[in-house]
Amino acid sequence: MRCACGQKNPPEARFCMACGRALGVLLSAERRFVSVVFFDLVGSSQRFREGLEAAYQALQGVLEEAARIAREHGGFVHRFLGDGVLVLFGAPRARGREPWRALEAALGMVRASPLPARVGVASGEVLWTPLGDGQAGDPTALGPPVVLAERLSKLGRPGEVLTDRLTLELARGARGEAVGPLEARGLGPVEAYRLLEVRLELDPEGEALLARLRHTFRAPPARLNLVGPPGSGKSLLLDRFLEDPPFPAVVLERMGPETPLRVTLLEAVEKAFGSPEVLLAQAGLPPKLETAWRYSLGLLPRPSWSREALEGAILEAWRRVLLSLKAPLLLVLKDLHAPDLTLERLLLHPFPNLLLLLESRRPLFSPHLGLKRGEVPLLLALQPALDALPSRERQALLAWGVLGEVPEEALTGLVGAFSRERLFREGLLEGNRPLEEVGEAALRLVPAETQRAWHLEAARLYQKRGQLLPMARHLHRAGEGRQAALTLRLLAQKAWREGHPEEAIPLYQEALRADPALEEALKPELQDALASLGLALEAEAGPRREDPVLTAFREAKDPLDLLPLLPGLRPYPLEEAKARLQAAGALWRRFQPLKALEVLTPFPPQAPKSLLLHRRSLEAGLLMDLGRHAEAEALLLEAEPGDLEAQVRHQATRIRLLLETGRLQEALAEGEAAYRKAPHPWLAAALLTAWAVRGRFREDLFQEALKHKDGRGLALLAMAHHRWLRGENPMSLLKEALKEARRLANPYVHHLTLTSLALYLWPRAPKKAQVLSQHLLYQTHRTGFAVHLEVARLLRAQLLLEAGEKVEHLLGFTPSLPLTRAWKAALLGEEPEGLQGYGMLGRWVRQLWRSRGITWIWSRW
Repeated sequence: MRCACGQKNPPEARFCMACGRALGVLLSAERRFVSVVFFDLVGSSQRFREGLEAAYQALQGVLEEAARIAREHGGFVHRFLGDGVLVLFGAPRARGREPWRALEAALGMVRASPLPARVGVASGEVLWTPLGDGQAGDPTALGPPVVLAERLSKLGRPGEVLTDRLTLELARGARGEAVGPLEARGLGPVEAYRLLEVRLELDPEGEALLARLRHTFRAPPARLNLVGPPGSGKSLLLDRFLEDPPFPAVVLERMGPETPLRVTLLEAVEKAFGSPEVLLAQAGLPPKLETAWRYSLGLLPRPSWSREALEGAILEAWRRVLLSLKAPLLLVLKDLHAPDLTLERLLLHPFPNLLLLLESRRPLFSPHLGLKRGEVPLLLALQPALDALPSRERQALLAWGVLGEVPEEALTGLVGAFSRERLFREGLLEGNRPLEEVGEAALRLVPAETQRAWHLEAARLYQKRGQLLPMARHLHRAGEGRQAALTLRLLAQKAWREGHPEEAIPLYQEALRADPALEEALKPELQDALASLGLALEAEAGPRREDPVLTAFREAKDPLDLLPLLPGLRPYPLEEAKARLQAAGALWRRFQPLKALEVLTPFPPQAPKSLLLHRRSLEAGLLMDLGRHAEAEALLLEAEPGDLEAQVRHQATRIRLLLETGRLQEALAEGEAAYRKAPHPWLAAALLTAWAVRGRFREDLFQEALKHKDGRGLALLAMAHHRWLRGENPMSLLKEALKEARRLANPYVHHLTLTSLALYLWPRAPKKAQVLSQHLLYQTHRTGFAVHLEVARLLRAQLLLEAGEKVEHLLGFTPSLPLTRAWKAALLGEEPEGLQGYGMLGRWVRQLWRSRGITWIWSRW
């Protein structure tokens, strides 16, 4: 590619190798962090007294020398302005260490000038863009540091360099003295410092790293990979180390697209050994390897070999050359972020007299020393990394940083084909997106209009794909707030209709941010979405008030009337959860546990936590009714957050689980702890039942349990058992408990009471007991209460055994609990086991076996 200055550059070059201009620039304007040097001759107008030609010759020589010194330090000579020179460090290309380079160049320029000269230096962000219509001329740096540098140059005395505070702070080690606030034309008072000297200085952490480098490279062989993100100070550390290297050093500067490997290698070899022939003489390469080696230095045209053969020959040639080194040599490879593959393979070989120090953003070999990003301005840290990329890759990375996570198709649509692999090898990607700091830099660097155009293009791509959410977000970032907000509203309404108000809420909030003018339309919908999760009150004029399903929900008299409403309640998790709990509870009270369990599924996971905990307790109770205690226990292992009623119900259900599975001591311990924390009537009823199984009656718990509608039946049943245990007649209490169970339709209390009544009547009125057992057997078989069906089978079998009848048809089932397993064993004439945790119930089964077991065995024979 040929530059405007006439220099012909390699096709992969991004900057002109002669003048430094950017080649193939894709951005019409961009922000850059620069250090500006303004060189000014003092009293140059007096030269015109000697004649125009003489004055021209004198000024030309001085300005050309100043420009040469600036370029020598990496500066870009931007303009010759009369008797001055404007130099930029950081535009159009950044090389790193811009503040140091600028100050060093400034001192060099005034000291070398034969005519009185002064320099102003300032740093900061500028806009790098063509003036006029954007196409008319070369790019120009526009911004405060350009103006400040020019003003400082006019305020200095001949031979002085005045700099601003920022440049002095960034160039750690540079020393200056304050000259007080100076009045600058158009700027007012400005802080200024007279530059005294420029040194490279590290902070304490950097000095510690430097000491480690010196220790590592105290003797050959040695190798170390210096690794860190852009702006971590790797180059500063290397430059400080190279001020006093432990051995003769060869430094290979960055081998980027504009500086091919062959050029870099040749310069390094000539600098270290004077001539390539010196190395060839001591290596003694055979002709083929010598040809390959000379080609690698750009001294011969490419041989007509295959790529694999050529790369292999180059690798072997360099391996032999480095093995032939007679004395220790320190090889420093700077900015080796995307190394040539042949070079990367060569670095893996050990060489006895070679000390290898390599700088990269990602580890290339071990051992490596990691550095963290330092406290420097973002663009100053990132510019060297961005500027070293080929144009397409740089543009793609900037677009990626601006747009965030987008398909690669979007990036290629904006900039054309690019190498993602190159960006990865450069250490500028993290997973499937640019480094966070790269994204931040892109947002600063790319002009707002370009960002807007990119976002609009991304929005069009997502629209074609039917992906409306990313489309809306790109529209918002492109400034199309109304269109973005309307799209987000449609997405929110769709999510809400499908039963996900929790997804709709952030979409509504995002829509409000995109276009606050739509607040009147969006806010009631947002409030109603929150209300559907129990997080806000219903809006007075929102969509909930207009939904007939919610109206029917509020007006329903019978919980079973809610069943046909469930599909329509999906957008309202709060109401759906309440409806499912109410309907399931009603079905259970109507002796339909299986249907009740079905109604609980699916249960809206977005429901308030108290309702979720209530659902777990209810589901666990239903599973126990169905003999599925292991599943029930999984639901009751830990209590989720919830209100007092939900927490109490959860604990009471767990006490029931522990009692039915033979863990009486655990039930008492957990129940007492929970009751001390929350003395609730329902918890009192559950704990009273546990103490009754233990064989003890607690009056305090009895009185408290009577306050709960379902607790009253359990309390009466516990008192009946207490009387029975003391030899008193419990019939009145059992009948009252049965009456309570029927009044409230409580199947649990109903079945327990019937079983207790039949057992009490067994020795006293056998026929009545048999009638009750038959009724219990029929009802539990019909309704599906599995545990109570097991009890009914055993009770019926026991009564029939007493009458001398066959019972095998009643005992052909697998018990689900240790208690029913032991009871069945006793009826089969086997000694019951596993009753240790059942209290008085366990003692009753054992007593039953001891007193009646032999009789039943004989009757079976």
